[in-house]
Amino acid sequence: MVFTMPVYWYSIPAQIKGAIDRLFSLVVGGKEVAGKKWALIACCEEEDTTVLDGVRTPMERTAALLQWEKVGEVLIPGVLNVGDIDHTDGCQQAAALADKF
Repeated sequence: MVFTMPVYWYSIPAQIKGAIDRLFSLVVGGKEVAGKKWALIACCEEEDTTVLDGVRTPMERTAALLQWEKVGEVLIPGVLNVGDIDHTDGCQQAAALADKF
């Protein structure tokens, strides 16, 4: 599973958070979900890469609870305007993740 999102106010966007919250029902319900592979693709407006911690840390903890294997991450700072991503290697990094699944 690949989670991809922008950082909203130093955290996970509400729409994605709602989906992640529903994963908890699998744990409570005793469903076997261990062993899945996952990756994270995220971007933020600021140049400070620690801003991405607000997305990375909760995703890593979620995956640890679910016993999922992280295969990679693409974290791109400094993306605000349309076309900013074109000045990064983020798209190439994201494409390279496909080989890990």
